[in-house]
Amino acid sequence: MSISDVIAKRKSIRAYQAKPVEPEKLETIVAAGNSAPIFGEIHITVIESSSFLEEINQVTLEMMKNSGNDFLVKRASTPEYNPLYGAPVLILLSSPNGNDDNGFNMANVSCAAENMLLAATALELGSCFVMGPMMAFSNAELLQKTGIPQGNIPLCGILVGYSNGNAFSYERKSKENVNYCR
Repeated sequence: MSISDVIAKRKSIRAYQAKPVEPEKLETIVAAGNSAPIFGEIHITVIESSSFLEEINQVTLEMMKNSGNDFLVKRASTPEYNPLYGAPVLILLSSPNGNDDNGFNMANVSCAAENMLLAATALELGSCFVMGPMMAFSNAELLQKTGIPQGNIPLCGILVGYSNGNAFSYERKSKENVNYCR
């Protein structure tokens, strides 16, 4: 599959099969993240423990319900809502001290995330870029369980697994949001 095909095929998957992801596929995805054009430090944490994923999901749900943000409260109150969409893998991308005033750390983890999303697609896996569940890691006990180096803060995550057919996509307006200065 060409890179153009991979980019066109990539969708945000919001329902996953319970099937585990093969270790060699996860290693390929992690290697793609580590090959990103970054200009700082990032840390990649791969979470596969179903009990830990459920704990993250529950902490996220409670934080959403108590956030005071109307959108988050409404979303978390939806029956059967699962912030991790049932994915068997959550990959956290963290950076020392979290985001910085210039946004460099967010840019770094986002570059790594995009590489990982495309690698997952090329491997015929579903994936989804997530930021909402990162709120759960403001819980110090939960953050410590991740084994992330002290001082690093998760800025975004990637869900990975075999798609259960629920892909989210929006119509991309390929010409209306582009201009050229030639």
